[in-house]
Parts: sequence; structure tokens; C-alpha cells
Amino acid sequence: MTLFQRTHCHPLLVVLLGLLLVSPAVAKELGEAPYRPGDYRVEDGKVDPNTYEGYLVYTRACMACHGPDGLGSSFAPSLIRAAERRGWAEFAGTVAAGRQVQPGQVMPSFADDPYVMRNIPYIFSYMRARGEGGLGRGRPRIIESMQEEADNVDSNDDE
Repeated sequence: MTLFQRTHCHPLLVVLLGLLLVSPAVAKELGEAPYRPGDYRVEDGKVDPNTYEGYLVYTRACMACHGPDGLGSSFAPSLIRAAERRGWAEFAGTVAAGRQVQPGQVMPSFADDPYVMRNIPYIFSYMRARGEGGLGRGRPRIIESMQEEADNVDSNDDE
């Protein structure tokens, strides 16, 4: 019996998709143009909007298996360490295509979940911030100056 069907999705496609979905205002605030998956900013425990979005997506789609705050569980490994060891392309490819770790232990494919797919770069940024950027446990808040600019970009998108 197969619990999850493995869907093949080329990791380069995932990388390109991630690069096309980033807010220019947030990229400007990060001081990097264009935004790259894994970019993050942490100030006094607060994060940029992309990293915050990564936290939200992680808690919805990943936390049940990988545990709170990306630390891992008895069910699945730490995604913080996975983001450090594997890098962007392999991380994104695993989320998209899934992975059989060992018989009976399967990471499902999220290729059919558009919410997860369009937010893989932000999940990666959240994991990098947790691992190397001094972001503590729990729900982060958004850096105030970046929140205002992100709200302005969202308002302009609606017009």
C-alpha cells in the first residue's frame, strides 16, 4: 500500500518559480535585488515579511511532522539542519517531489499544493533564520518598517 504518490518535479523549476514570486519592496528592504531563497532579516526577534510568511506556511504544512519551530520530531527530521546541509535546490526539490527516507518513512510530495509550492522560498528563509540568524522559537513578529512597506505593496497590487 502506498501512502503518498511521489510526483516528479524538476528542482530547477521550483527555484525559478520561487524567484518570480518575491515582493520587490521586501527585496529592496533586504538590501538584495533580487531576493534569493534563504535571504532573511532578523532584528530584535522580528523578521522581514517573507520570513514571516515562511513561518506561517511551515506551521500549516510542515509542523505536524517536523515539529514546532523546525526542530524535528520522532516522526521527521529537523528542517533547520536540512536547510543548512542541503541548500536551496535540494531543499526545494524535496518539498516538491517528496522523498523516501527509508521503507515506511516517506516525506510526501507537495507538488499539488499551490500554497506550499509558491512559498517554498519563504519556508527556506524561515529555516535559515532559525538555524543561523538568531531567530528564536515561537511566532515571530514583522519588523515595523517592513510591515508598512509590505502593506503598501499589497494595497497597490489590489488596484
